[in-house]
Amino acid sequence: MRLDTHFPRNDPATLGGLVHDAAAGANLALAMLPKAMAYAVVAGVPPAYGLYASCAAPTLAVVFGSNRLLFTGPVGVMTVLVLGSLHHYAEPFSPAYIELAASLTLMVGVLNLVFVGARLGFLVQAIPTPVTEGFIAAAALLIIGTQVSPALGVPPPTARSGVHLPAFLAEAAEAWARRDVLVPVLFAACIAIALLARRLLPRIPDALIVVSLALAVAFALGLRERGVEMVGALPTGLPPVSAPPLTPLLSGQLWASAALLTLVGMTETSSISRFIARRTGQRFDPGREAVGQGLANLAVSFVGGYPVCASLSGTSVNLAGGVRGPRPIYFFTALALLVALCLGPLFAHLPRFALAAVVIMAVVSLLDLRRLMVLWRADRLDGLVALTTFLVTLLVGPEKGILAGVGAAALCYLWRGRLAPVHERLWRPAAASELDSAATKLVRLAGHAFAELKKRAKEP
Repeated sequence: MRLDTHFPRNDPATLGGLVHDAAAGANLALAMLPKAMAYAVVAGVPPAYGLYASCAAPTLAVVFGSNRLLFTGPVGVMTVLVLGSLHHYAEPFSPAYIELAASLTLMVGVLNLVFVGARLGFLVQAIPTPVTEGFIAAAALLIIGTQVSPALGVPPPTARSGVHLPAFLAEAAEAWARRDVLVPVLFAACIAIALLARRLLPRIPDALIVVSLALAVAFALGLRERGVEMVGALPTGLPPVSAPPLTPLLSGQLWASAALLTLVGMTETSSISRFIARRTGQRFDPGREAVGQGLANLAVSFVGGYPVCASLSGTSVNLAGGVRGPRPIYFFTALALLVALCLGPLFAHLPRFALAAVVIMAVVSLLDLRRLMVLWRADRLDGLVALTTFLVTLLVGPEKGILAGVGAAALCYLWRGRLAPVHERLWRPAAASELDSAATKLVRLAGHAFAELKKRAKEP
């Protein structure tokens, strides 16, 4: 990949540079803070915790990581894994669920640091690329499924039978029978406005436009008085700091979920950081990135929230603003704190269907089935792995989907080795005669097959 030379690497702290970085940080906040609160609702915690995670994670990750342009925060793929891991134990949004989410975040932070200390970075490659592709596409559909109830103006179910397509179809049928006619119309209008904004006003975050117009319509039509469900006022003040409960740390199943979340987060972070490093000349050190992500998750666990990792959309917004280093992320953190201090009561007038529109518009870009088709045409076995991951994630659940994908990838690897052509010959010591039984059979892969396996072993 050709290096983009227009990204300055060592920009002095001039007044013009600070103004530019402040504008980039404001653009980042306008684009990412609505998504952070919307993703928190998907994960099963109040929207305020998405805001608190945005206050704590990005600065710590960029200070202790290697890539100075990487934005860390709530991510759609992690939200569906959190919901899939915790909905068995407690009802989403309940105090018990929120405590479990904080404990799970603590586990993820600890495991990130353990991986660094034990030099287990190679485990990032434990999740092959076809598994990641299939999982991301299915996760996007699952996240969209969680937004059916608010999109139709129906309260979310008190308990979910599972995080998979059959459960969401049953919820959708029930929600459609109880729908409010006004809310689906306004929700569809939000989607249409977001699509138009992306086309006509690409420099203005579509999430900001949707939230602003939804607030205006809520005030103009009196939606709160008409019974339309609102997000609710957020607590004002600095994020409350408290230690997450330690009792869940005794659960082996929760540690297994934390390990899976850690691997997914490390894979996502490493992929984005490596891409940005190739494009801009930034440094890429997987160990340093794991330290930054570990400390970020530890900090989030003490302010409430759920696991975070590097965000592709946030990093893209950072780059699009002509980033000059980590200072836009510092300004973003200051603005997130300002929102937490001052603007909490405003969300009492924000309809939930507006956040549902923000979530769907954020994850629809992940639903790129063409990538799966390209993978299938390039290599049928890789396509089979991606398809297996996609279907199991969609029909059974996110955790089992990743495990099924990794298992399918292992079987395909063994199948490739079985089909690889080999050369066989007998070897005897120089002093042995042909009648001597002391011989050894040597088996060697044919040249082109050996080269192909070496090439695949080096692929990320």
